[in-house]
Amino acid sequence: MASPRPTQRELAAVRQAARRVEMDCAIAEGRLTVRKMTVLEREQSTARVAAAEQRGARKRRHSAYRV
Repeated sequence: MASPRPTQRELAAVRQAARRVEMDCAIAEGRLTVRKMTVLEREQSTARVAAAEQRGARKRRHSAYRV
């Protein structure tokens, strides 16, 4: 017999659906504007992600030596 309680995944899906409806309403009412990133913004974002990945790799590499 299945558990009557919803799983965390199901709860998250319900919350996400509610957020999506709220965002769609906000866009339709003009309270939220959606636009594409400019080329400069995309380059900056890519650079930030690359820097974060390097920091994470460096932390993982050095954490192996700590006792």
